[in-house]
Amino acid sequence: MKGNRILLLIGVAVALFLANTSTHAQTPVKGMSPEYIGLGEFENPTQGFNMATPQTKRNLNAPVIKSAYAVDRGIYGTILKVYVEAEDPKGEMTKIATTVDQVGYGHYPTDFIILKSEYRKYFKGYIQWNTFSSRAPNMHEWVKNYVTVAVIDKAGNVSNEFMFPVTFETGVGPSPKPPAPFDQGDLPKFGSISIELFDPFDGGGGDGNFQ
Repeated sequence: MKGNRILLLIGVAVALFLANTSTHAQTPVKGMSPEYIGLGEFENPTQGFNMATPQTKRNLNAPVIKSAYAVDRGIYGTILKVYVEAEDPKGEMTKIATTVDQVGYGHYPTDFIILKSEYRKYFKGYIQWNTFSSRAPNMHEWVKNYVTVAVIDKAGNVSNEFMFPVTFETGVGPSPKPPAPFDQGDLPKFGSISIELFDPFDGGGGDGNFQ
């Protein structure tokens, strides 16, 4: 009888230890190094920016984003580079469109970067976003944003989309070197994203429909 009680107590202790370990394993750790998120990991197959009415078939006349990368975390105010490689055999790409959906706030208006004529058929480079905003001198920790990037041609055809999450955290180190095919040569900068964020915990506006 005594031996059975000992075995029972040992079993309970092991179960509690495993449960505690599992809980801690799911707890985010501040200061983790940023990682690159690629097109194949978070590509959104819908066309355009109205996610309520997605198209099931890709427009064959639209440009194509072949590769895209961006880091998934950084300190608030970090300069985020979104690397994009895109092509259009017709040579009609005209602009890069970027939207941001922020948990706790909602949807921000689309930002457009106009492409120069030499990038109408093919380009490989980056767009830049200074995440510090004059509307938010400070930003609460762990505010998550979903950034969506697409390319549009002169007829209004929208490419496949690259959507990736970005979380603001203290103690995050500098961004790593970008992976292939963006790790060689001097890549051009196509322009800067002009979206300015609110701190959703300071009573900002927004449509509030993205959670």
